[in-house]
Amino acid sequence: MADLQVNFAGITFRNPLVLASATPGWDGLRLKEAGQAGFGAVIPKTIGPIQDWAVHPRNGRLFLYRVGNRPIGMVNLELFTTKTRDEWIARDLAVAREGGAKICASILAMPEPEQTAELAQQVEATSLADLFELNVSCPMPAATVGMHIGKNPELTFRQVRAAKRALKLPLSVKLTPNVADMVEIARAAVEAGVDAITISNSIRSFAGVDIETGRPHLRGYGGYTGPAIKPIIMRHFSEVARAVKVPLAAVGGITSWREVVEYIMLGATTVQVATTVMWDGLGKVEKILRGLEEFMERKGYKSIDDFRGITLPYIKTVEELAQEPPRFATINMSLCKNCDICSRVCFYGAIHQEEGRTWADRNACDGCGLCAQWCPAGAIELKE
Repeated sequence: MADLQVNFAGITFRNPLVLASATPGWDGLRLKEAGQAGFGAVIPKTIGPIQDWAVHPRNGRLFLYRVGNRPIGMVNLELFTTKTRDEWIARDLAVAREGGAKICASILAMPEPEQTAELAQQVEATSLADLFELNVSCPMPAATVGMHIGKNPELTFRQVRAAKRALKLPLSVKLTPNVADMVEIARAAVEAGVDAITISNSIRSFAGVDIETGRPHLRGYGGYTGPAIKPIIMRHFSEVARAVKVPLAAVGGITSWREVVEYIMLGATTVQVATTVMWDGLGKVEKILRGLEEFMERKGYKSIDDFRGITLPYIKTVEELAQEPPRFATINMSLCKNCDICSRVCFYGAIHQEEGRTWADRNACDGCGLCAQWCPAGAIELKE
């Protein structure tokens, strides 16, 4: 049997799957149910004070973004917890613990680091959390919190240092993808003493326009989540994974066990999910874990450590790739259906059809590989 246990910042989780800080964990009961569904750890919606900017909309705040009729993402106007700090401390964290999962308390980085430290100590004093996740990354709130802290390495450093000094338990910091380069911010967090890093929060976005009325689908800027954001988050994640040596939690675009494996191969210790649970329910947890276990048994992996980070050495710069020998489209005639899709997507004029036969001209082919990606029969490969 494959062993799904992982050690994240000194805490042992029964498996790497974590409920991310989002709507499904808005109170203790839902976190308890998530733990019972099989998550290795659960994270409540970010705990903070009651402020005007922490009151979320109740007039529509979620929008499914579709291509055709297929949802590929979701824009949300969610903010932080709708329960008070006192409610979490007095009741909800204890209820959450009944689910059997580790509790990672998400706390808000307050405008002043000293306030953050005080909040951290109050939650830690309950003895109901196993570790902490510091939120410096929400894309919606006022200019003094959320991503407005997390976009700045110095502000992130100060927040992490204050929280770390206040806590005895391990601390992760959840970074924002709404930056050009996350590495500098991650290094600042490591310098400040953080035990782990979570990558990352939702992408600041706009839901679009109803062209029949001229009105926006959501009347504010929100956070984009779901399958469509995975390539963006994986870029940030892999860059940070190559730059720092602390454990990493991945979150963004996970819909199946396959994405879990991808993130682990890029260096993740744990993988957080939320949108897929909102779309498909808590039954998705068992499916993901079963798929992960079956994959590991098929590949002969005994533990998560066996394949963590194995992809990173293969990532190169575009300049390095340009120095490698060129490859050209090669068509397997026994598989080709002569559907003409490949010639339609080739803008180099390298693919031709003559007398019911499709062939590729090596002299014209520029080796982009788009034809192979589109071929429904799998008849095209790039070869030297």
